[in-house]
Order: sequence, then C-alpha cells, then structure tokens
Amino acid sequence: MLLLLPAAGVQAETPPPAGASSGFYPVPQPDEHLVGRPQTTTASEEDTLVLIGRRFRTGYGAIRAANPLVDSWLPREGTEVLLPTWHILPEAPREGIVVNTAEMRLYHFEAAKGDQPARVGVYAISIGRDGRETPLAGARVTRKAENPTWYPTESIRKDRAARGEPVPAVVPPGPANPLGTRALYLNLPAYLIHGTNRELGIGMPVTAGCVRMYPEDIEYLYDRVPVGSKVEIVHQPVKAGWSGNVLYVESHNPLEGLEFTQQERLQQLRAAIARTVSDRPDFTVDWDKVRDAVMESTGVPVPVGPIWLVDERLGKEVVQEGGGVTPAG
Repeated sequence: MLLLLPAAGVQAETPPPAGASSGFYPVPQPDEHLVGRPQTTTASEEDTLVLIGRRFRTGYGAIRAANPLVDSWLPREGTEVLLPTWHILPEAPREGIVVNTAEMRLYHFEAAKGDQPARVGVYAISIGRDGRETPLAGARVTRKAENPTWYPTESIRKDRAARGEPVPAVVPPGPANPLGTRALYLNLPAYLIHGTNRELGIGMPVTAGCVRMYPEDIEYLYDRVPVGSKVEIVHQPVKAGWSGNVLYVESHNPLEGLEFTQQERLQQLRAAIARTVSDRPDFTVDWDKVRDAVMESTGVPVPVGPIWLVDERLGKEVVQEGGGVTPAG
C-alpha cells in the first residue's frame, strides 16, 4: 500500500519559533517537488482563523482556503484546523527568492553552510491588490535598509487620499511606517520586499504592489539575503509535483481581478501535469481527482496517482501498481 502522506502524518504542531519561517525544509532532489508536511492545530475559545494564521505565520488567505468548512470568525473551541504547511515548490530555479503571487508565498532557498544542508524557508506574504498588482518579473536585490524611510509615490498618495487615508510625502521610521523595520529594494522601481505595521493583513492581496512579510520573517530574511540576490516573481495558481512515486497537484483560487474559470485552471493544471510526467509515459492520472482539486482549490497538495481509489458503485477498492490503475481482486 502506498502512503499518501509523509511518514510523519497529520499531527498537531507548536507554532514556529521566533526568527523562523512557517517552515524550513531540506531542498529536495530535482525530481522531488514537495516540502513540509500536513499539520493541524486545535482552535481555542477566543481564536479566529486570522489569529491562527498569525500564530503559525501561514497568513489568512491560505488558512481560509485550507479550511472551507470552518467559520473564519467563530471556529469554536476544539475545532481541528488544518495548517497549510505542505507545499509543491513552484516551477522556478531553486535559488535566491521565488515569490508565487497566486499562493501569496515567498520561498527562500538557502545554500548549504557548514553542517547545515541546503534548505528552503516558506513565508506567508501580502501582495498587490486588484489594480495595483505585484509585477511578474525576474529581479535582483539592489540594496537593503534597516528602519527604512518611506517615500510614497504620487500615485500612492492620491490613492490613499481618495480612500480617506492621506499620507505625507515622507514617512520616517516608526510604528506608523508601513515598511516595518526592514526593506529589500529591487531593480523594479517602487517595488520592495518589506515588513509591515499591519500584521493581520499578511496573506491577503492588500498592498500597492510591494511584497509584505511578518516583522520577524523579514528580519530573519534580511540577514540572509545579500545584495545581488535573484528574485523571481511568478503567478502559478496550479502546480504539479512528485513525492516519491506519488503525483500531487495543488490549486489556488484566482486572485481578485483575475477571472480564470475552473475550466481554464483545469487546462493549466493538465499542462503542468504533462510537464511533470513527461518522462513517465505510462503513468496513469485520476482525472476526476484533478477536477475535484481545481473545484475545491484548497491550496493543499492532493494525490492524483498512483493511489488507492474507492469505487463507490461496486464497493471495491482499486489499487495502483507499477504505474497503472487496475481493479483490486
């Protein structure tokens, strides 16, 4: 029997330690694509999904998608909440920083150092809202600043004034500065990776185009990202990848303003699967499960082959062996 989950299984977990991302994981081999593991936590009486997302640094959007049947504001004491701490790596070079706007996550690939093997840190982020989208591009870090001063652009000032939130031409460091305590400047004019003074907004498309991070996450990253580091910003709402001989897919709901239909996302996922299984021509995919993954779009990896299936009509298990799906018995 094939195990569909990592050996650790689904388990309760303590919050990540200060100074760490929502998870650090060994960089897998080139033909492996999953990092992390499924985890759960139990809601307390005073919890909301926003607070749980902050506590575990997964961001609100991801934890909302992973728990569609849980009330965001009253999850109820004792409710089991799935933590989105299991990911398919984006299709991008595994170096520097990779931002996938579709899942509102940043992946930072740390090279091996001393006894520490190469690893990837996964961070929740906020991105540009509808009409002020984060640009998709290859970039580099050109400079860094501690306690940065914010010089909002004229368009941002006009936009904020129209929303009843006027800002001055210069905002000095301090609690009112939306850049937080650290900023990485890119060779994309006016776009930064920075901290925030609005922590509960992480995991939502709410910025003017910059990438925001939790304060402790940007402070950790700041010390480990040298000037000149590569930054790849992509938009991949669907992904496919291997964990051992099991194929997984991951689907995210479209961002506001990006009207991708389910059929279009299904076609995108079919193309991603085709690229992933191109060297295994006899591999059989359960396309019903692929369609279900797109319809549900929980942002959590879903196994689509080779897996144990249940034929509800016949009440018989179906087992995958050696690359093909065959009826059991």
